[in-house]
Amino acid sequence: MATTPKTPNLADFYNVDETVQRWAEATRKAGNDYLDLYDKTVDQITELEVKTAAATKLPLVTQLVDTHVTLTREVAGVYTTAARDLLKA
Repeated sequence: MATTPKTPNLADFYNVDETVQRWAEATRKAGNDYLDLYDKTVDQITELEVKTAAATKLPLVTQLVDTHVTLTREVAGVYTTAARDLLKA
């Protein structure tokens, strides 16, 4: 009488739930690292923008750039807050 070969159960050899959990944690960490870098980059670019506008010594340009920088920082803040909330979910 011939016996049929038994196919191995992959769950016995490989814990899928644990792997998915580790992958999700790594993805969250990478996402948060990206958002930290994005925040830092926006701050550096907008600071450079302010310094450049101040160097022109034209009040209109300085005021315009200050308004632009404020808007840029607020939009970036909203974006990163929303993205971080999604990463927490």
